[in-house]
Amino acid sequence: MADDKGREHILITGATGLVGRAAVEHFARAGYRTTAISRRTPFDLYGARFLPVDLADRAACEAAFAGITDCTRIVFAAVDDQPDLVAGWLDQEHADRNGLMLRNMVDIVSRTSPGLSHVTILQGPKAYGAHVRPIRPDSREIRDDDRSLPNFYWPQQDYLAARGTECGWSWTIFRPSMVVGEAIGGHANPVGAIGVYAALQKARGEPLHFPATGSMWYEATDTELMARAIDWAGTSPAAANRAFNITNGEIFALRDLWPDIARALDIEPGEDRPQHFRQTMPPRAAEWDAIRAKHGLRAPAMDEMLRQSWEFLDFVFLDRPGPPILTSTIALRQAGFHETMYTDEMFAKWFARYRADHLLP
Repeated sequence: MADDKGREHILITGATGLVGRAAVEHFARAGYRTTAISRRTPFDLYGARFLPVDLADRAACEAAFAGITDCTRIVFAAVDDQPDLVAGWLDQEHADRNGLMLRNMVDIVSRTSPGLSHVTILQGPKAYGAHVRPIRPDSREIRDDDRSLPNFYWPQQDYLAARGTECGWSWTIFRPSMVVGEAIGGHANPVGAIGVYAALQKARGEPLHFPATGSMWYEATDTELMARAIDWAGTSPAAANRAFNITNGEIFALRDLWPDIARALDIEPGEDRPQHFRQTMPPRAAEWDAIRAKHGLRAPAMDEMLRQSWEFLDFVFLDRPGPPILTSTIALRQAGFHETMYTDEMFAKWFARYRADHLLP
């Protein structure tokens, strides 16, 4: 088995993001030859090779990928978000740019690596319109896809279907819910953002106030679980040329989970104090710098650490009308991937990991 892995070469884009970082760690530690691709250098490569590439630049992609002749799988976890994160989700330019990024890479690797067998890309509940309206709580792949809204998912998906048929490789699309894992510089990192918020509160001697008044229900997707699913999909005939919702397997209310989150961060839970993190947290950047210095953290300055994650957290805690954002994962179970995880254990694991990696105090 080790020899089989050694013959594979996995290219992973978005290596500094939540899913990309987890995929790099998974494949590299499992013995696959792994190349991590991103514009910024990942904070850890786990033995993988690093290749800096701007995927939106066709000439840069030609220079980077034309000499790679042995790629067997691509994990495309890169996304280029607009400065206004949530509004950008409906921007046609956003859709066009992300579609171009996938084409730039896959066109070249398909040409230069005849052994390419599989491409995985990422979507999410926005495939069902969750970012603009209530969705069915049992939203299913294909049946409930909403192509009426500008979304980079569709040009990427249509490209894969056409190009895969032409070249003879298969593809899989994963649609996680709230993605939870470790990253520096991720644009939608709830653990990193909540962890920094807790560190700021603790340094002031204040509790961890719940930043909303509603009881939002969610599903989450652990990035390590997702990396194992990506590995499974690359060799499973049942996963070929299909899209799958993927979650940990249970729903949770952030309000119910808040005491567990506070406990994992060694801080007392507080009262309901609604706030918009995008407005309240950036002015506290100097406080975060003082915490970093005091504890000798590897974590960078607030903006570099979290980028648009404060805005994403505002979206997460928004008390929106209608049913919660839930999706059906029956198709994935029927295809053969059955892993599950308790949500409180997932959050506790990642907060402990951030601390062990000196990203949180």
